[in-house]
Amino acid sequence: MLVLTPEPLQTAGERAFFGELARWDTGPSVRAAVVASVPLVDGPLGRRQSDAVLLVPEGIAVIRVVEVLRQSGVVTATPEGAWSIGPEGGPSQVLQLSGGGSTPLDGLMRAGMDTAVKLRRAGLEPGRIARLTVLVGEVTGLVPADGDLGEGDLVATLDPRSLLLAFARASRHAGVDNPRLWTTADVRAALAALELPGRGPTVEELNGEAFPYSPYVLRRSQLLTPAAMAAAPLPAGPPAPDGAPGVPPAAPGDPLSATAVARAVAASVASANAAAVSAAAPPAPAAELARQRDTVQVDAPAPPPAADAATGGPPATAVQPAAPGPAERPPLSPAWLPQTTGGGDDGPPDRRRRLLVAAALVALVAVCGIAFWLLRDGDPSDGADAGATPAGPTTEAGPVPGDVAASGGTRFTVEQVAVDDTCAGHAYGEVAAFLEATDCTGLSRALYSTSVGGAPVVVSVSRVTMADPATARDLRALADRNGSGNVNDLLREGVTYDGAPEKLTAAEYASAVSGPTVTIVESAWADPASAGDAAAVDAVATAALGLPVPPL
Repeated sequence: MLVLTPEPLQTAGERAFFGELARWDTGPSVRAAVVASVPLVDGPLGRRQSDAVLLVPEGIAVIRVVEVLRQSGVVTATPEGAWSIGPEGGPSQVLQLSGGGSTPLDGLMRAGMDTAVKLRRAGLEPGRIARLTVLVGEVTGLVPADGDLGEGDLVATLDPRSLLLAFARASRHAGVDNPRLWTTADVRAALAALELPGRGPTVEELNGEAFPYSPYVLRRSQLLTPAAMAAAPLPAGPPAPDGAPGVPPAAPGDPLSATAVARAVAASVASANAAAVSAAAPPAPAAELARQRDTVQVDAPAPPPAADAATGGPPATAVQPAAPGPAERPPLSPAWLPQTTGGGDDGPPDRRRRLLVAAALVALVAVCGIAFWLLRDGDPSDGADAGATPAGPTTEAGPVPGDVAASGGTRFTVEQVAVDDTCAGHAYGEVAAFLEATDCTGLSRALYSTSVGGAPVVVSVSRVTMADPATARDLRALADRNGSGNVNDLLREGVTYDGAPEKLTAAEYASAVSGPTVTIVESAWADPASAGDAAAVDAVATAALGLPVPPL
């Protein structure tokens, strides 16, 4: 299973959920899937509707991770009405979930619809979307035991068996009436449409998760419709003649007729579902769609199709280049999704010659311009640019003392910052021993101040960059364990500010991992004598996960 958490996780429930998945192996040995942190926040109060999306070769599901607050026992989940919790066989009470409410199903339904709308706007057909609730807390059992509420609503706990069962049921629900598996290009385009920040998954990573390779986005309504027709049972009796209602007439020997497309796709679907999507070139468009490009190339261009032995032309499943119509949607363009326009001939020989001549003229003008500027710069009589510094890329200095940053609805003031190129000597306990054996490649830290209910709070943010994501996950797992030590906050090393305590007392803790980078936050009341509710300082620690530190 491939886990994608490009940004720091915001809640303890998310951290527990993704921490469990990070312990699973990548690839299909445990479960072939991608789980990406793509939270959906709705309304002025910022209520979470969903926290992640699950992508499997059979389809897609939205996931909500909820914490059970100060309750324990068996959770009874129902498709309608409030959920309850209580000891097995004993009295129960209404379930209390973090963020309010006693059931997440309404929010998950809205998240599923929002996901479908975003995918369809990007030209992707999502099919059936499952909805999964993951309960985090003192949950000792589920009713129903398999967590299946019907109609695509599923419930699971953090137990690996419960999660695997929920993922399997989500795959089965999404795979019903699905004529085509999700391919590598489909998944990359879907994550771009859902606005996954940071680096997206590579084709190789997705292929390793059992997603069939395709350089084309195949989950388009124009392509899925013929596949769905082919997957349906064929009626008894002779086939409907060309020209019947709903079937476009086909010219004799026309390889792109709707009948030929349906028969070709039917043969591929009947052979194997995976074989139907592993072909490098998508099925040819039907005759009535010949003027509209029906694929978007997201990887390297496909090789030119081989000539058909019978007709001497391209095979019936080749994609012919076509000028995009006015209704064509703009291509998706996240930083990690390369955009290409698809292969095609450059036109007649005359047009190619004109293009070559134009390219040569442009190159000549560029060379002349470069020579002019070189001669001009070498002329001592021209002092217009004397002493000028060539423009180059700039590097942000990052936060400095006095800056104010907002995260999670709380305003923080930068008090102190520090950057080191090693973690040796900047940690204690088992964490120090770990970093002595496997040093980091950079350590950036900051002290922030804020207030809760008028009382001052000090916040330490440490961002540790390791050599690889696996080592970063190991470091975070060690730091998360009670009594294992931690990375030094700046107060521990004598870096202070006016109004700061000598050390963090009864500090609350939060952590997150993104690729090779681990973020560790500790927050405490600046004046332990006037300490307030620990839950309020814990919320500050969670919000501070998104605060900036100086760049390495």
